[in-house]
Amino acid sequence: MEESRFELFTSLMNTAAKSIQRLKSAGMKKYHLSAAHTTCLCRLAEAGERGLTQGQLIRLEGMDRAHISRVVGELCRRGYAASEDLDRRYRKSYRLTPQGQEITGEIQSIILSINRSVSDQIPREDIEAFYRTLRTITQNLERAAAECR
Repeated sequence: MEESRFELFTSLMNTAAKSIQRLKSAGMKKYHLSAAHTTCLCRLAEAGERGLTQGQLIRLEGMDRAHISRVVGELCRRGYAASEDLDRRYRKSYRLTPQGQEITGEIQSIILSINRSVSDQIPREDIEAFYRTLRTITQNLERAAAECR
């Protein structure tokens, strides 16, 4: 079993990631937003008035700089996000606009509904144990990957 755990883990994580992407895409179709837009909007909502820079979004989301730049640019063009730091080219702090707050509230309701339907048969303590364990596994994998460099 120990030899096949990595393959099982990898397969399950890939399947889960693909399903999450499909759910995000389906839920965001009505807003004409991608999964990346969704996660950035939610991160900006969490940040509140302090906002986030593109660098912070890159670290939080694990996306590359060019992708974050395109996503943030699109959110600004659509009027969902804005920056008041006009003279700080690379360290602008982006915040949700009132329109962005409204649409993010709707998106978060969709996400909450999906979360409930996916986990409603799982006891809360099992969910908490799962996330603690997944966090530890992720940290261990990151450490192992860093050692490979």
